[in-house]
Amino acid sequence: MELESLCTAMTAISPPLRAWSKHLENRCAPDEIPAYWKTHDVLTFLADTGMYDASLYQGLDSAEKEQVLHFKSDYFKKRFAVSRSILRLILHHIPGTKNNADIILNKQKNGRIRVNTRQDIFISLSYSGSCIAVTVGKRKIGSDIERVRVVNIMKIRSSPLFENLKSGNGKSRNQHLLHVWTLLEAYAKFHDMSLYPLVKDRFFLPDAHFVSYCIDQRSILSLASDSRPMKDTLLWIDPGTFSSGVKNTICPSSIFGGDTYVRS
Repeated sequence: MELESLCTAMTAISPPLRAWSKHLENRCAPDEIPAYWKTHDVLTFLADTGMYDASLYQGLDSAEKEQVLHFKSDYFKKRFAVSRSILRLILHHIPGTKNNADIILNKQKNGRIRVNTRQDIFISLSYSGSCIAVTVGKRKIGSDIERVRVVNIMKIRSSPLFENLKSGNGKSRNQHLLHVWTLLEAYAKFHDMSLYPLVKDRFFLPDAHFVSYCIDQRSILSLASDSRPMKDTLLWIDPGTFSSGVKNTICPSSIFGGDTYVRS
């Protein structure tokens, strides 16, 4: 495909950025999860490493606790503990998995996280800075979140995919660049493939449905799924309800060992 055609195709498939803010109507308490799960195909929950509390460590199983010891920074320790605790809390409130014995997580060879006894549940995790996005769906999904920030153009200068996005300046350009990047990341996760062939080989397959959010003008989140219509929602976890909810959720006895990079 010629560069001009590629850029045109890329522009054509880019979904609009849905404006989203951390308002009360977007807040989700744990006991509201069953109702959302009943009416939606995909749920994404936003959290932050600032929600970390040392007590979360006690909620990890022995394999996870050992994995935490291998992290070289407090950032990765906190991110791991918060994201796994939130994921368990969500799964605990999805109908059919209230029994904690059902919430046994396995990490596949491609890095995707699955619930051992619920092959009908699909999970995708994404991180950027202190932001954590936990996506749970009834169908396979890929997600990526990026904080809006100054983009180092040198990192993408060699990629023709971004050629038509290098003009302009300021926050608008950075937002556009990061939007396209989240689409690529989400697509790669959805197809369980490496991101870099998408950039290097000048192609972007159209066999996916995308949804993108601009979160308080600070972050961009994109989801990729198959081409069927998808009903999704974006919610945020209240730190107070999260803390009390985790205390009421018993950790399952077996879970995979975590890592610092999860393509799921």
